[in-house]
Amino acid sequence: MKTITIRLPDVEAAMLVEVQKVNKTFRDLQGLVISQIQPEYQKTPAGRPKV
Repeated sequence: MKTITIRLPDVEAAMLVEVQKVNKTFRDLQGLVISQIQPEYQKTPAGRPKV
C-alpha cells in the first residue's frame, strides 16, 4: 500500500472541514481519491481491455 500525504494551507484545510460537514463524499478522502483514479486509469493504455 502506498501512503500519500496531503499538505493543505490553513485556509483550504478550514474549507475542507466545512465541506465535510455538508458533503459526505469528502469525509472519506481515501475513497474520494480512489474513485477519481479508477476511471482515469481505464483511459490509459494499461487500463484498456486487451482485444
